[in-house]
Amino acid sequence: MQWIDRTRMASQVLAGTFLNLGSSAAVEIAAGTGFDWVLLDCEHGSGSWGDLRAQLLAVRGTPAAPIVRIRSLNADDVKFVLDSGAAGIMFPYVADAGEAAKAVSLMKYPPQGVRGVAQVIRATDYGRNWQSYLQQANEKTLVIVQIETPQAAAQADAIAAVPGVDVLFVGPMDLSVNMGHPGDFSQPAFIQNLQAVVQACEKYGKTAGILSRPELVEQHKALGFRFIALGSDSAAVAAAMTQNLAALRRQGPVANS
Repeated sequence: MQWIDRTRMASQVLAGTFLNLGSSAAVEIAAGTGFDWVLLDCEHGSGSWGDLRAQLLAVRGTPAAPIVRIRSLNADDVKFVLDSGAAGIMFPYVADAGEAAKAVSLMKYPPQGVRGVAQVIRATDYGRNWQSYLQQANEKTLVIVQIETPQAAAQADAIAAVPGVDVLFVGPMDLSVNMGHPGDFSQPAFIQNLQAVVQACEKYGKTAGILSRPELVEQHKALGFRFIALGSDSAAVAAAMTQNLAALRRQGPVANS
């Protein structure tokens, strides 16, 4: 298993990126780049559960730990994703401490939680490492809850206090939309919500995360975010294709044939 290195989470930035094309080739390229973690997006992404298995295989042998974002607090989805070999799960739109506690419970084996136990699964190397996985999974599997509304940001202290929650991860676009200024991350009230999340994490020994932008990375680091994602495979492809087309369309001298 490629777990997140928890010894680095308190003081170092763990760099990640979002992967939403559902492409195992894109995952292989991103994971081999050297990111600490990659987010396989099954909430807004294009891939199926079958694609997810192939994407998790594409991460093997790279430095990146595979985190999967699922659509909701669904026990069956959690079991499938963890049994398939994910190092953690990101839960979108977590509203309060109760939902955060449910996320933790779904991800932990008894007695800490209610995750169903299977021996011959990909996460255990099909049973060959079952005992070691069972002993490590509750401690090492990362529980990431997303803060995407001002109401959730107001509950950050209570959410961070939930045992087993590892990362409070801000979804800035949803947060800005829910605050009435879509895509504007500069509003004072927006920054105050980011600060509330970071302060709650620092108070309870948790890690603050965010999906950043190139021009905001240093600001987010200065605020105290340590689990930072930048970019996505779809955005990278779209930007590169746009640049390539612009270069081809650019007017210039044409040689006579």
